[in-house]
This record gives sequence, structure tokens and C-alpha cells, in this order.
Amino acid sequence: SSDFIECIQRFFTNHFIIATDGSKSHCYTSIAGFSCLQQFCYRIHPLNSVFTAEVLAICQALDELVVPEKDILILSDSFSALSSLKNISFHSPKVIQRLAAKIHIRKNLNQKIALLWVPGHSGVSWNEKADSIAKQVSDFSPYIDWIASEDIFSHLKKQSLQITEENYHESKYQLLIGNIPDILTISKWTGNRVQDRLIARIISKTITTPGLLSRFNPHPDPLCRVCNEINDISHILLRCQKYASVRVILWRKLNIVSANITYDVLLSHVLASKNHLLIFVQTLKYFDID
Repeated sequence: SSDFIECIQRFFTNHFIIATDGSKSHCYTSIAGFSCLQQFCYRIHPLNSVFTAEVLAICQALDELVVPEKDILILSDSFSALSSLKNISFHSPKVIQRLAAKIHIRKNLNQKIALLWVPGHSGVSWNEKADSIAKQVSDFSPYIDWIASEDIFSHLKKQSLQITEENYHESKYQLLIGNIPDILTISKWTGNRVQDRLIARIISKTITTPGLLSRFNPHPDPLCRVCNEINDISHILLRCQKYASVRVILWRKLNIVSANITYDVLLSHVLASKNHLLIFVQTLKYFDID
């Protein structure tokens, strides 16, 4: 803390110091700012992320806490916020572009704005005070009704995935294929959209086979010519004698001990890890599946 104060006194002697902070708990999302003259604390919409709160706190400080006759030093413990501002582009979050615009306005007024990162909870009094103010928010604190568009999209994406997961766990497919990793996890393991679709069709048993097509009448013979069983994806992967040698190699790579397993057990091994999934996808061509 003493070294930091010495740094401030050496490099920012004539700057007016402001500390900001964004906070998020299970009850509130808030922003705060503090200077030697005044302070603020606001509730913001709970959909806003901590990142958004940190940047919005700096924006609000530029609106409320600056003094016109001095250059400004803003202290923040959000490294991600300051890094995003430093590397701003057309694709940057809207709140970062908003902050950059406010800084540009001050620059045009011949007022310099310096932003300095301070590690959180490092004993620097300015930031400790801002952190304390942010956590004092209550139902009676003034409210800023603003949500970052990126946080709205993020929330909707999470909500969509959650609904999909809940629908799956409440459906007949839970009993048919068992517990599998969530969609978001699986999509990170696959290499591209083609593999995404392939795995989705494997899981849902909608791979095009004579057995599946016969259910909708476009295929005259649903039986396997080798085994004389319904030639669906379960038969091809689990029992068909045509692929017995391929199956032995795949089972060994997936650490499957028993030769006779159910479809849900196979999926549990395939989706046990990214490596197992890649092995499975690479082997499908030997089952004449693509």
C-alpha cells in the first residue's frame, strides 16, 4: 500500500483521484464511486455482469465525480475492464464503447483521464472504500435501469440451454439414453458444426438407416442383410456382425469391457471425455456412418 501511494505521488501528483467498483451478489448488482469530495452508489439490473458493473461504475464516475479544472486518475480493480478499453474495437462490448466515448469527450475538453489497475483487496484505501460503498447497496439505493445487450444475450442463451436440459430430463429420452453432458459441453468437444449434427443424430437415434427409413415407408427392407435384424443405429453400433472387428477395436479404445452393452451405456462411454468422443467420431466411418 505504501509503495502504491508513493507511485501515485510520483507519477500522478496533480491528478484528482477517483476509485470505482462494481459488485454482484445473490441479492444485488451495484456500482460505486468515491473521491475526497463525494461518492455514489447505485443498484443496477441483476442481469448485468460484474464486468459490465465495473465499466459502468467508471462511466458514472466520469459523469458525477470529476472536477473540471484537474486531470483525473481513476482507480479500478477490474483488469478485464481496463484491458478491454485498451484493446477497443468495433466488436467491443457496448459499455466499453460508451466509456471510450466519455473519455474522448473529456479529452476534447483538454482534460486528461488516466486509468490505473489496483489489485483487489490489496490494502489501497481508495479502492477499499469504493468496495465497501458498493456492498452497502440496499432496496432504498437509487436504481439505474440499464442492461448491457451482451448480458441480455448471455442470459437468454443460458436460459435456452437450461430449458433444453430440463425438457430432456423430463422426457422419455432420459430413460433411453441416460445422463449425458450438457449440450454446451459437447459442442466445445466437437470440431465443427458437421460433427455437432452427427453427434446430435447419434444421441437421438436419427441417423439415416434402413431401419429408421422403414418407419416412414421410404425404404422397402428394414432388415440387415447380414444379421436379419432391424438395421437401425443401435444394431449397427452394438450387434451387427459386419462390423464385429471394428467394434472390438472401438470397445478397447473406449475402455468398454463387456461385449454386450446397451445403447445408453455406449453413449456414457463415448461422452465420458473429449478424447473418447473424438475417437468415436473418427471410427464412425468404419461403420459406414457419416
